[in-house]
Amino acid sequence: MKKLLSLLAVVALVATSLTGCAPKVYKMGSGSYTSVSGRAATADAAGRVQVTTAYATVLLDSDGKFVYVDIDSAQNSGTFDLLGAIVAAEAAPTKVEKGDDYGMKANSAIGKEWYEQINALETYMIGKTLEEVLATPVAEKDAAHPAVPSGEDLKTSVSISIEGYLAAVEKAVANAVEVKGVASVGGGSVSTVSGRAATAEKEGRIQTNVMYVGAAFDKDGKVIAAMLDTAQNQGTFDIAGLILKAEPAPTKVEKGDDYGMKAASAIGKEWYEQAKALTDYMVGKTMDEVKGIAITDEDLKTSVSVGIEEYIAAVEKAFANKVEIK
Repeated sequence: MKKLLSLLAVVALVATSLTGCAPKVYKMGSGSYTSVSGRAATADAAGRVQVTTAYATVLLDSDGKFVYVDIDSAQNSGTFDLLGAIVAAEAAPTKVEKGDDYGMKANSAIGKEWYEQINALETYMIGKTLEEVLATPVAEKDAAHPAVPSGEDLKTSVSISIEGYLAAVEKAVANAVEVKGVASVGGGSVSTVSGRAATAEKEGRIQTNVMYVGAAFDKDGKVIAAMLDTAQNQGTFDIAGLILKAEPAPTKVEKGDDYGMKAASAIGKEWYEQAKALTDYMVGKTMDEVKGIAITDEDLKTSVSVGIEEYIAAVEKAFANKVEIK
């Protein structure tokens, strides 16, 4: 009997030990919110299409509280003249990447740069649930700033309007998937901008692509999970430099089958299917191995036919930006 009791005690101890060593379970997600504005060309100023995509990567604990929040904003534009010819169309660094060069501090009522304010907002979210974050007190400053934090926790550290950032975080939570063994998490993006001059037969166009990634890594720097999407938006104008259309579109993942790649795809797969195949293929690989991925790889060539250079670069940025999870 004593031997049996001793054996049972050992089994219980081992079970407890194994349970205690079990990796924590989190949920990781990414999402974005885009706004598009257009300005007609005049004799004094070029016309402009501006696209601002705020994107977020989040990590939630088992109670649905934020453990990690990363928010950035890719603001890109293209310009054109009174004849509808392209003046400029090139990608810019994100607001966080610009750092002090973004130039908000000098005009800020609280004397803080954009990256400092967004960092304060991210820090404020840690330990809160999505419902608590969405309930953040805000007030309308003017038409361009409808949701400026008004509560004591944020009003001296955040003077920007936060509605788009909250929307991006909300989407990130909605997209979150379970991850285990997380040692670090990061987010990153790569943007491209293209322009097409207007003609008598065809409208001019400024198009932006913001390819953003949220990724989780293990203690060895190997990918545990990655979420990839592209916010593709455009504004159009005519040969007189007048705006025809400037409004946001769903992301490529959000469009799903409506994106329309499958019919034209040599492998018969839609964009979201190819993006998932690519990120699934990254799992278990180090960053050096991810950078070496090619669509000619045997395990990929029947599931991915899109160009992947920018997506790999976005994952590389996410790895560079990663934060340790304790």
